[in-house]
Amino acid sequence: MINDDASLKSDTYTLRQLNRSSNTASTTTATTTTPSATDTAKKDNPSKSSQNAEILAAAAHATVPNWTNLFLMISLIFGGCCSNVFALEAIIKEQPTSGPLITFAQFILCSLLTLPTFLQPSLKHPLKPRAIPLKSWLIYTAYFVSVNLLNNWAFAYKISVPLHIILRSGGPVASMGIGYLFRGRRYSNGQVVSVAMLSIGVMAAALADANSKTASTYSTDSTSNSSGSVSKDGVNAEETLNTIIGFSILLLAMILSAFQGLYADALYSTYGRTHWKEALFYSHTLSLPLFLPNYTQLSSQWKILSSSPPFQSSSSYLGVSSYLGIFGIGSGGGVPSQIIYLIINALTQYACIRGVHLLSAKSSSLTVTVALNIRKLVSLLLSIWLFGNRLEVGVVFGAVLVFLGGGLYGVESGRIAKIKQKEKSHSS
Repeated sequence: MINDDASLKSDTYTLRQLNRSSNTASTTTATTTTPSATDTAKKDNPSKSSQNAEILAAAAHATVPNWTNLFLMISLIFGGCCSNVFALEAIIKEQPTSGPLITFAQFILCSLLTLPTFLQPSLKHPLKPRAIPLKSWLIYTAYFVSVNLLNNWAFAYKISVPLHIILRSGGPVASMGIGYLFRGRRYSNGQVVSVAMLSIGVMAAALADANSKTASTYSTDSTSNSSGSVSKDGVNAEETLNTIIGFSILLLAMILSAFQGLYADALYSTYGRTHWKEALFYSHTLSLPLFLPNYTQLSSQWKILSSSPPFQSSSSYLGVSSYLGIFGIGSGGGVPSQIIYLIINALTQYACIRGVHLLSAKSSSLTVTVALNIRKLVSLLLSIWLFGNRLEVGVVFGAVLVFLGGGLYGVESGRIAKIKQKEKSHSS
């Protein structure tokens, strides 16, 4: 019995131990299963957060480059082009006949800055293959260099920078006329109205400027004749002749620019519109030999600019005074101010051109037209503000018509382009 009780106690003890061990095991199991669920939840949360991070990264990757490109284009167009006008007027105010040198500096700098894009490690063919034939670029370059030389040459005939901006804004007038006569293009009523506004604005600005010059000539003549030194008729005839020549040069430049636009359209319709870098490089590089016949004129203009008063603050900031001494400038201890403006003009011209080409490649013609008209208006206002240019009432009236007409032309052209695009999509 004792043994039975002992065995019973032993069995009871054994059962208790088993129960305890089972409880411990279940507790351990429960304890171990609970963290695994928690770990699973923790694993799920990082996956969701990583998905959110990927979405944010994708959105940033999609939007940041667009905003960066937009900021870059606006900076290049408004910063580059407006600064270019400032540097241009700073030179023209002192040396109106330095237009060819300004053009040459712009072309050679643009050629050097775009050259690395087209170089390849080959002695036999150092330049990358062209997408457009060289013969086509030669024809395009002839238009391009002629337009630029004429535009800068007009300053020699006392065409002010504000008036220059206004007259060049009338480009759509020549483009429409050339397109109608030589390509048989037809235009909408809105385009015709806008070009009529442009024409009236350009003529009003030109006539008002001519009248103001005549009035200033009369006042100068009255002062000069009091001392009996100058003939009124002779000076008046000279002023009138200069005005006519200056306007004629700008008119010829607008006509050639219209032909250049038609030729560029033909090239891009054949070879595609993604070759603006090639156009930028070859149009400037192939133009450089055409400046050789004017070497004497360019050299004399360079000497005149080199003899301008030194720009001490700029020379010390740029750190180039010691190097420019090689070219015979800066002997007075500072870089001549006109040379500084020439360098700024060339650099900002390159920035301006790149901005316009970037905008053309990524935006519609409407956006380009509106942006350039706003840029010209800003340049005009800066010219008036910084250099104290005074515009007659007729010139202001003409400027308003020109900018309104240019904006209307861009809006109407964009509307017609959308209609044609819809027609093509429906037909296909």
